[in-house]
Amino acid sequence: MRLFALTFGPASTASTYYRLLQYEPLLRQNGVEFSWALAHDFRDFPSLAKFDLVILQKKIVSPSILRKIRRYSKRLIYDSDDRIWLGHHQQHSWLTRFRISSRMRSIVRQSDLCLAANQVIASDLQAYGGKVRVVPMSLPSEQWPMRAASPGPLTIGWTGSPGSLPYLDPLWPALRRVQRKHPQVRIAIHCGKAPSSQGVEIIHLPYVMGQESAVVQQFDIGLLPLSSDPFSLGKSPIKALQYMASGTAIVGSPVGAFSEMVEPRKSALFANTELEWENQIQKLINDPSLRQHLQSEGRWRFDQSFSQQIVFHLWLRILREAAGR
Repeated sequence: MRLFALTFGPASTASTYYRLLQYEPLLRQNGVEFSWALAHDFRDFPSLAKFDLVILQKKIVSPSILRKIRRYSKRLIYDSDDRIWLGHHQQHSWLTRFRISSRMRSIVRQSDLCLAANQVIASDLQAYGGKVRVVPMSLPSEQWPMRAASPGPLTIGWTGSPGSLPYLDPLWPALRRVQRKHPQVRIAIHCGKAPSSQGVEIIHLPYVMGQESAVVQQFDIGLLPLSSDPFSLGKSPIKALQYMASGTAIVGSPVGAFSEMVEPRKSALFANTELEWENQIQKLINDPSLRQHLQSEGRWRFDQSFSQQIVFHLWLRILREAAGR
């Protein structure tokens, strides 16, 4: 089978890497030829005819570009890991919403299959008229081992991109109170940009590519705040998988797709209000057995549903079915 992907971004783009490029060695091992190019720059549309499958990764292309892709693609798959059609931290004008909706309806209906990272996204794509399968996000187990018990101070941590730092803003008052009550506890932020921590004493761990696992393994408790805006409801946060794989007890917002990924009291504690965040974090600080329970349950859930090997074989089976193999 020959597979070609028109990607949302380069290899350094998280969604492109985790949805597609991390599987490149496994595809080769399973006899699949895999090539890719940036969708934004791609113009050699006749070359798509050489491939059994073409994946368009969450780009909302113009009608003229879509016609060229569809004309030469034997089988076309549209893949998305977020609700890009809604915009991120912005409200589109009615005209922009109309244009995006029209383009999405055309893309989805002209695709032979749509792949979604979670059921929230799948429901959107079905509403646009698509045939949809859910393929979750994943991480390679061998690169994300379970953390070893640490004799050092307990660490509360958050990891994410600079663009996600606003999700932390509502937590700072709760973290200030936690820190006053438990001054021995460290609060670490792993990010390419140091946050404005609003009076909370933090340890800033600068982002270094390839060091993510070693950093997250330092966290006893992982924070995963999200807002309840429509875009955030469709996020499948890769940090949730990083926490689960590493054996980090999660406190998170019970919203959207994230709540699909974990189970309350089994692999995460949920918090909505500032007081709930404070109480849930303190509960984990004060109860090592609960912390250990969430850590082991999170790793078990990761191994069962989100490890690279598990998700890859689901994805490959769907691709082969789509290609008629």
